[in-house]
Amino acid sequence: MKSIGKATIVPSLFNINEPVIYGAPVAFNPILMIPMWINGIITPIIVYIVLNLGWVDIPSKVFQLWYTPIGISTYILTGFKGVLLLVAVLLQMFIVWFPFVKVYDKQELKKEQLAAE
Repeated sequence: MKSIGKATIVPSLFNINEPVIYGAPVAFNPILMIPMWINGIITPIIVYIVLNLGWVDIPSKVFQLWYTPIGISTYILTGFKGVLLLVAVLLQMFIVWFPFVKVYDKQELKKEQLAAE
């Protein structure tokens, strides 16, 4: 997990997440699919509420450069308040993902130790 994390950090900054999805593997892994689903529900709800309350301006421009690093594209479209929302959402995602990744990492470590014996 650590080597996959190190290898995929730079592509992930540019919204290229396939190495994580298929390398970890998140796809078809019951333990890692659960936080992906949870974040897929919670994150849009948080963003909808914040935008609906007017705390962050709703982006009114079309931004076609999907590969622009996260944070920069957010700042271009929504300004500093959008970046604060991004930080809050990333923190929420980390809190959801962390326990599941730890469980999966422990399982994989146990498999490696059994294979070494």
